[in-house]
Amino acid sequence: MPRVVDHEERRSQIVVALWLVIAEHGIEGVSLRHVAAAAGVSMGRIQHYFGTKEALVLAGCTALVDNAYGGYLETAGATPRERLLHIVSQQIPRDDGGRVGVSVWYAYVAKSINDDAVRQVLAEARRGAEDECARLIGAHRGVHPDAALTQARRLLALADGLTLRVLVRDLEPAEAVAMLEAEVGAG
Repeated sequence: MPRVVDHEERRSQIVVALWLVIAEHGIEGVSLRHVAAAAGVSMGRIQHYFGTKEALVLAGCTALVDNAYGGYLETAGATPRERLLHIVSQQIPRDDGGRVGVSVWYAYVAKSINDDAVRQVLAEARRGAEDECARLIGAHRGVHPDAALTQARRLLALADGLTLRVLVRDLEPAEAVAMLEAEVGAG
């Protein structure tokens, strides 16, 4: 009897291996050979699912964004304030695994400088986060959409700065989250 293969699970395993390679070597250190070794599969298997290194790197970027969005969807029953806090604080690395994830994100941010496809994925994700934050701020604080958009941009910029400080261990995660909670709670 033929084996049943879950192709999406295999693709996901390869993407996770890609992220581990990026965390260790940076995006410029990614090779199909490194990813294959990390995933425990052949290079041919990676080529079968992704074709090229560039397509694999882009798929990893898209999966990173999709995972963050999936986490946000899990907050559907929460208040606008709780959902807003989730968006701005989810990137704060709270443990070593979180540090790996954030370092991979920033590797993609650096890659976006010279890669139009990665830049497009990240820009679309940031615009979506900004729009959703503005919507939630409007619902939470009852402010005009223009003011909500300005507040969303400020809040996301604060979250980015705090994330960097936590990543370089200049600030504890709990301190960063507390600052975001205070800012979200502010009128």
